Amino acid sequence: MPRRQSPPRLVPRLDRDGVKRLVIRDGSVYRRTGCLVGETESAAEKLAEYIAQKRQKPVSVERGPDHVACAAALDHYVTAKQSRGEDTVPLEGRVAFLTEFWGDKPLSDISGDTCREYTASRRKPAAARRELEDLRAAVNLFSKERRLNFRPHFDLPDKPVARERWLTREEAAELLRGALRLRRARPKTYECLPRFILIGLYTGTRHSAILELNWNRGPSGGWPDLDAGVLYRRGERVRETTKRRPPMRLPRRLMAHLRRWKAKDAGKGPVIHAKGGEPIGLMRKSFDAARIEAGLGDDVTPHILRHTRATWLMQRSVPIWDAAGSLGMTVKQMESTYGHHHPDFQKTAADAY
Repeated sequence: MPRRQSPPRLVPRLDRDGVKRLVIRDGSVYRRTGCLVGETESAAEKLAEYIAQKRQKPVSVERGPDHVACAAALDHYVTAKQSRGEDTVPLEGRVAFLTEFWGDKPLSDISGDTCREYTASRRKPAAARRELEDLRAAVNLFSKERRLNFRPHFDLPDKPVARERWLTREEAAELLRGALRLRRARPKTYECLPRFILIGLYTGTRHSAILELNWNRGPSGGWPDLDAGVLYRRGERVRETTKRRPPMRLPRRLMAHLRRWKAKDAGKGPVIHAKGGEPIGLMRKSFDAARIEAGLGDDVTPHILRHTRATWLMQRSVPIWDAAGSLGMTVKQMESTYGHHHPDFQKTAADAY
């Protein structure tokens, strides 16, 4: 049976100057009183003050959920992310939608009803779910760091059904041809659109990571090492997240394109850039133009390039461990999402008679 801890009490202790003084002992904590051994009355008053302060509640009424706006929690969350060196540009875009609805509301207004009201105000339930997840993380962090004993209930929309769409080789070729036609018609606008599509198809790198690639090694974005034949998808000072960006071996066919593009750009600046060499924020509008030019449906988004790469690797009987490492996925995720495209999928069970 564990020994019961003694309450705070006064004990004599030799101070640094060699004089014995009364100190408050509370378990392993010693608090000075400044009173000599004979000054018991003054020391007792200090002990009473210490016990009274210890019994006070850590959260004051003014800091309760009724007095804290949701905007304060969201600002605190973004600032905390920025202090760790994380890229908060996508987060700030989602926070803008959240602030428009939740900004002036106190934390105590967060409930299942208000969450459903917010979902109804957004066109896409998937976007509402992602934004409510951000709000939940912001409130949890704020409550933890500001010692608020408050955990509201969040009613999030259901997760969207996983997309199974991927491009056949004919569709991918038509998409690339559409991008090339657009580049010939309007080179200033669509100069780097074919680059984006080819890098996505050959590497399966995510949309944002492709746009952050630079020709030279740097702290923020990845870079292709053409001498070693390796694509580094994460900058030197960028923290690894759940959306992993491990290095990968560059395909030989893509290496030829990269060498040609690097020579054209004089080996400087971002790989995907706009007129004048400035980086590009998103490729959605340009990609949609190529999709329409190729006659493909609106279910073809930039992320489909990653799905296509994973599917093609499975169709080519690439070992799951190698395919998962190349794409930055876990073996479990690769097998559960794309394993059925492998020619050997359940082959033994299917042929067992």
